Amino acid sequence: MRFLLGFILLLVSISLSAERTLTILVGMDKPPYIQLQDGTGFELELLREVSRKMGYEAVYLHVPNARIRYLLEQGHGDVATLQRPSGEPSTLYYSQPYVRYQNAVISLRERELVIQHPQDMQPLRVTAFQNAHFVLGPDFQSMAQSSSRYQETTNQQTQVSLLLAGRIDAAVMDINIFHYFRRVSGDNQPIQLHTIFPPSDYRAVFREQSLQQAFDRAMHAFMTSPDYSRLQLEFFGSVNQYQLAPLSTE
Repeated sequence: MRFLLGFILLLVSISLSAERTLTILVGMDKPPYIQLQDGTGFELELLREVSRKMGYEAVYLHVPNARIRYLLEQGHGDVATLQRPSGEPSTLYYSQPYVRYQNAVISLRERELVIQHPQDMQPLRVTAFQNAHFVLGPDFQSMAQSSSRYQETTNQQTQVSLLLAGRIDAAVMDINIFHYFRRVSGDNQPIQLHTIFPPSDYRAVFREQSLQQAFDRAMHAFMTSPDYSRLQLEFFGSVNQYQLAPLSTE
């Protein structure tokens, strides 16, 4: 009888642990943030560690960025990543920022280009990431719409290849993504970073406020640990992410 009771308790324990999963809606392949080939990357590892601190196992559902929020609102998954508050009324709960992207205009140093404003790119051959004209502000959008030499691509490795081969004058992309693909290429030509855009801090959103609050507490704990810097050095080669902010009590 005692053996039977112990076996039943074991089954219940296994069942409960199996249910402690957090389904996270994340984007598609975007190294070094998301690397589908081996299921790793800075963003995936960060969310995995935070989920563990919450007492959950992270399960990823990869979808195009444009569908992440929509699918959460339709009842799919527990967490939608890479979101920014819209300012409109919402029934969702936003976490504190968990990941930072720093877009920049990147050129070869030998070109000695001076780029201090989006309009400075008007005469240049520029390739940006997909939908850059929507997210980089009205001045950039105006330049993109009026330039015949501006284009966008979903393949960010192509951006780097075109720049290093001298086939374009400038690439507009996240600095960490650029450095990743430059390391892959083995091409170490000196480059110039024109940091004319502010950093973009992204949040996770939840349908349940209790999960959002637990996420913020776990994220705060992780950001104060040495593992936070270690993770950045592993995937970026430098510490350049969102820095610790006071934990909200709201």
